[in-house]
Amino acid sequence: MRTKHLIPNHAAGLTYAARDSAARDNNGYGGADGAGGIDPFEGFPDAVLGLIVSKLPFRSAVAASAISRRWRGAANAAPALDIDFAAAFPAAPRRRAAFAAAATAALAPRPASPHPLRRLRLALDGLFDQAFAAPAAEHLACWLASAAARGVERLELRLPRSRLAVLPPSLLACTALTSLTLRLDHYALPLPSPATFARLSRLHLASVSLNGDDDFFGDLFSHCAELRNVVLEKCRIGALRLAGPSGLRSLAITDCTWAQESSLAVFEMPELRSLRYSGAMATRHVTDGSISSLDQVLLAIEKPQAKPREDTLRELIALVGNSPSLLLSPWCTEQFARVEEWLKVRLDRVRRLSCIIERREEAALSIAPLLSNCRNVEELRVSVVPSQGTRRRCSDAECHGLLRSKGVMLKHLKGVRMKYIDESKSGLELVKLLLKNASALETMNIVPSMDGLEQAMFRRRVLKFRKSSRNASIQFCTAG
Repeated sequence: MRTKHLIPNHAAGLTYAARDSAARDNNGYGGADGAGGIDPFEGFPDAVLGLIVSKLPFRSAVAASAISRRWRGAANAAPALDIDFAAAFPAAPRRRAAFAAAATAALAPRPASPHPLRRLRLALDGLFDQAFAAPAAEHLACWLASAAARGVERLELRLPRSRLAVLPPSLLACTALTSLTLRLDHYALPLPSPATFARLSRLHLASVSLNGDDDFFGDLFSHCAELRNVVLEKCRIGALRLAGPSGLRSLAITDCTWAQESSLAVFEMPELRSLRYSGAMATRHVTDGSISSLDQVLLAIEKPQAKPREDTLRELIALVGNSPSLLLSPWCTEQFARVEEWLKVRLDRVRRLSCIIERREEAALSIAPLLSNCRNVEELRVSVVPSQGTRRRCSDAECHGLLRSKGVMLKHLKGVRMKYIDESKSGLELVKLLLKNASALETMNIVPSMDGLEQAMFRRRVLKFRKSSRNASIQFCTAG
């Protein structure tokens, strides 16, 4: 393709390259010999250079100091730093001294005008080598002191499993923290008192031992009046007592391991709105009824190896209360649908119900007793996942008996979404039950687990069912 017509006066030598070279000569950025020029970044303020560096990985941010003298102090002007040893030197793990020097230079505050540090992430996996463990502990204390001097607001600290990888006292000097994440591998030492974190609004603890002997959470709720979110991830818990008064709004206990005789107690949490409880569960659940204001509850508890006590299930039901939004794992769905557990329990406040069931012949039937207690539910979501257990055939008499054993009246149900439902006896009966008893149903979205001819046959059978709502629209989707 000819391009001469794109560059005017090309014959006279007036090209874009010649024009840009002349502009550089006139502005003093460099002459024909390439000497005597000034740095084009000289006019950039420190805040702009720091913002550019904060978008780079730490290794690239350190390498940016070699661009020119103007970039040498750009790292310690960055508002956010992600200092990860494993990512900085993946092929040369022995360069611990060079990494420590670079991190110290990046975090050191400027004497004249220290730039504020909004967010800092310190991931030190692999840094605490046997020969470098003691210097690494000293560097960690120095780095946190420098971050405190720059007023760090959001801190994430990840420490490996090491005898010297402990939380230094300089962590308590970070009084401007609003978010704190501690990922400590098998950390068995008591946590320091969070009394100095008066502005803390979010706390995330991972792989920490919580035995209930110390008063960490007592000091947390007493001194951190702005605390709103608490996340406990993969912690080893013996006894957990969360007592207010507190303005806590979100609590997540995910994939934690509990002692054989463990307890979870929640008191004086009137503003708690969201609860996420997954993995294993405690032996006892104690509450004073102050968390009845829950708006969203996610129970993804796995099936325990030993059969839990009846009191544990009753206490768990009392803990979640009448939440307007309720999501249940397969095991929780089976336990909550047990008739004997619901003799004195009503879920009249539940408006959005989400159930995850296993792909078994009788799995869909387990929702019917639960629906009979959620009479005011407006939105229902059912997701089917592969089953790890043995499949059991369900007879016609068993299907009809379980579905009609209790009067299932869903007068307020407007939307249903069934994902990966199959053509099993209980699956078809559940669809038939919902269409028959949901008089206000507007939409039913079904994502079948089959395709081709089987999906067409399943679709024809569903469309023949009688609908109590004239405005009900049944839609079949091919993807979730």
